[in-house]
Amino acid sequence: MRRCPYLSKATLTCVGIDLAKAPMRTQLTLVAAGTDESVSQRLAALGLRAGSSFSVVSKTTGGGRVVLVAGTRIALGKALLGELRAVVSR
Repeated sequence: MRRCPYLSKATLTCVGIDLAKAPMRTQLTLVAAGTDESVSQRLAALGLRAGSSFSVVSKTTGGGRVVLVAGTRIALGKALLGELRAVVSR
């Protein structure tokens, strides 16, 4: 069983879905990045931080995804997708 990088303190349940399972072309909000500090800082510098809105625009041949964040496309590798959790924006 994979660990959940973000648990709801109220219910102690895993919040959001990992980006590998996220719906395409739907507005999402990043809930948590369960990665090490250097990766989180790099993603934040690119605009992908907790609370930011984005959408998954395409899949890559290696299993990764391309996300659109504030008008910028960012390619994310397959290994990183399971560490990022998001919810569908309202």
